[in-house]
Amino acid sequence: MNQLTQPQLDLATYVDEARSDAVHAFNFLKESQTLSASLTFSVVHRVPGTDTLLTVRFPQPWARNHEPKISFSSFSEQKDHILHEARLEADTFIHAHTPYLSAWSLAQKPFPILYVAAQRHLLAREIPNHLDRTRSVLDTVRERLDKWPDLAPPPGQLESNGGGNFWGKGILWTAQLILLIEEAARYQAIAEQIGGAKFYTPGALNVQWSRTGLAEKAKAFPRDYAPV
Repeated sequence: MNQLTQPQLDLATYVDEARSDAVHAFNFLKESQTLSASLTFSVVHRVPGTDTLLTVRFPQPWARNHEPKISFSSFSEQKDHILHEARLEADTFIHAHTPYLSAWSLAQKPFPILYVAAQRHLLAREIPNHLDRTRSVLDTVRERLDKWPDLAPPPGQLESNGGGNFWGKGILWTAQLILLIEEAARYQAIAEQIGGAKFYTPGALNVQWSRTGLAEKAKAFPRDYAPV
């Protein structure tokens, strides 16, 4: 194996593994009924150390060919891509339609996270709603981060009257967050039948964040201890 072909083989191996992660993520979200019936799901992942964005798009259920489509693009040429926001510390962007979060999107309201299984992994207290679609996701997220620097960065944003956009570190972890946040939306919808989901009792957030090592980091975002 010569020196010229080594980087190409490494890239090929990385792309194969990323594709495998995207397929696994799609399958566990589908099987857990996290995705809507239309199975709307696509992944954009930045290949580390390169200018390459890897995109994996999955067909909708009525397609005859169920193989995902893979494409590549230049990260630097997509100036308004959300992954350019360094404060998010993200290398993965996923667009997905999930039933209960889409309901919040249709209501044009931000989604407050009141379910410990999701909250223990996140410092952000809500998923905002992207209402002004004349502006890019990047613009609206940067405006939020600039305006409220004492709020933890959100892991995603609802798409008004549609689905949601999510970001994180790694394809599988980002997909796991989607599952947990959608599960939160589902249980909070059920809770509406018995009076609605309530805000965390004293100490609950500290207990949850201490289980995932986020308790100390949470101190940098004091406003996140209360509803936004």
